[in-house]
Amino acid sequence: MPKKILVIDDDYNIAKKSKEELLKAGYTVVVAYSAKEGIEKLKAEKPDCVLLDLVLPDESGFKVAQDIKALPEFADTPIIATSLKHEEIDKHIAAKSGITVYLEKPIDYQRLLFDIKDVLGD
Repeated sequence: MPKKILVIDDDYNIAKKSKEELLKAGYTVVVAYSAKEGIEKLKAEKPDCVLLDLVLPDESGFKVAQDIKALPEFADTPIIATSLKHEEIDKHIAAKSGITVYLEKPIDYQRLLFDIKDVLGD
């Protein structure tokens, strides 16, 4: 069974590119374009990993990460955050929010795939 990745990103082009790259790498991919939709798909699809944009229209990605980690069945699900924010404080907040890996945008997909393999233990 291929591992399942949930992509939560409100930017259609980034979500589409992420999905394409992850599919090419052999993952199953589910996409959500808002925090609310992301949490719904998380519960329905039970992904192995979440790729989370930190700036969403309806909620902070930091809050979404905290919400995911607060759900017992997803407490150990790795979260890889992507953001245009490059400040050290954001990386610190990300770590405190339960985010496993913090990647700056634009996304380096080779690095992303390495990080996914790493957090999934592949």
